[in-house]
Amino acid sequence: MYFVNFPQVCSRFRELAYAECLWLTPARDCLATNSRDASFVARSAAPLSSRDAVRVSGNWRRAQYEETKLLVQNTRFMPRLQLERDLLWVSWGNRIWAHPRNPEDGTIARATTRALKGHTDDVSRFVVKDGLLVSGGRDATLLGWNSDTGEFLFAKRYCHGGEVSAVDADAPHSGVVVTGSRDRTVKIWSLSADRDCVNNNSGSSSVPFPELASTVDLGDRVWSLACDPFCGGGRVAVGSAGLGGVPALHLMDLSRPLEPPALGETVLKKGAGVLDLQWHGRDTFLSCGYDTFARLWDVRCAGDSACVRSWEEPFDESVYCLATDGHVTMVTGTARHGLARLWDFRQSSQPVAMYYARHAHHGQSSPVYSVAFDQSNLYLALDQCLNLLSFDDQAGWDMSQANSTYGCITPTAAEEQQHQCHEIYSHHRYHPRNYNQQNWRQQQQQLQDLQQYQPSSHYHQHGNYKRRHGRRSRRV
Repeated sequence: MYFVNFPQVCSRFRELAYAECLWLTPARDCLATNSRDASFVARSAAPLSSRDAVRVSGNWRRAQYEETKLLVQNTRFMPRLQLERDLLWVSWGNRIWAHPRNPEDGTIARATTRALKGHTDDVSRFVVKDGLLVSGGRDATLLGWNSDTGEFLFAKRYCHGGEVSAVDADAPHSGVVVTGSRDRTVKIWSLSADRDCVNNNSGSSSVPFPELASTVDLGDRVWSLACDPFCGGGRVAVGSAGLGGVPALHLMDLSRPLEPPALGETVLKKGAGVLDLQWHGRDTFLSCGYDTFARLWDVRCAGDSACVRSWEEPFDESVYCLATDGHVTMVTGTARHGLARLWDFRQSSQPVAMYYARHAHHGQSSPVYSVAFDQSNLYLALDQCLNLLSFDDQAGWDMSQANSTYGCITPTAAEEQQHQCHEIYSHHRYHPRNYNQQNWRQQQQQLQDLQQYQPSSHYHQHGNYKRRHGRRSRRV
């Protein structure tokens, strides 16, 4: 069932078509723009109306966006992102920067409001939760700040025997911080406010300080971990390298942390390191890693049956990071060519769309180290740049293409063919292969089909003709 394009008939029909109540049902389950999860809506700079949610969701599906390079670095780093409504936190090297966000277009200010420095080496991971920012670095140090004011809170030097490769905070529920390291241990820190810290500006004040509560020898290098934000906390998902006969995924109970049970011992292959974890619901969380899969786990099941859904990267690339809206949308970042993919939990194992982030230097490639998104904007962190893909573009919006059943824009046949040719062109450009003669001819034919959907090609050729031959003289 499709809407007819009746808003152009008269002003009364236009008012009816633009009424908010008409778009409530399709907008409730839109991909990437739904407002089912409260935390996802809370980090959106400008929450969308129901009609705009349907429009922007179609742009996500059709990969119709405007790309902007927000930050460029001369040195290669492994940056991390944390997204809030008013701020975008980015780690470059040994510092963490807070950039104010523009609610109109999603861009950020180059001048930062806070620059947090305390590490002597690069920041590996950091997390921002309820006014507390905790970071771990390659210098084996755990640091804490007040994210609202930028006030330095604590520093725990040499808290591990190696790089602090994973960190998360469960401070709102139980007041603990969990860290993981390459020294094959997971440590649980209790934030106690018994120690006084002398502040140069405000004198003596009580601040939280981490006290070691428990140490768990996992027997393998820890790459990622995530604390359960639901049900009062108390659970931590831990991902490791998956070597030495140790399973790559464990579920730790903070009340009994010494013997964490393993998940998916036969599902995850040997060496399938889990690089990123994120809780999706009260009893489910997502994982990704070196085995080119993103998986959905249900903690109510035991063993291999805990893996209830999996999505494989079509280009057979490692999945470095992921982000979710808490409902039906997942965005993953891969190991090459700045490639990110959009997934819909309701569909099959094929991705909905793919996005290529341009590198700061032409001809170079970089993994997507971190990804964050809200209803209209997608932020991708590469080794030397931070890119913004803005999907709030009204170009090409036609109400007759709005599908009331699925809450998305249905593209025309020409747009479908143009998008397919664009994917073929991108795959041919960024992923060269040793094609045989028959496949090479097919690629050439598909690239020729692409040219007829590029309006600028004829103008460019016509302009070259004028410069080459000059303007014809008018006959008298």
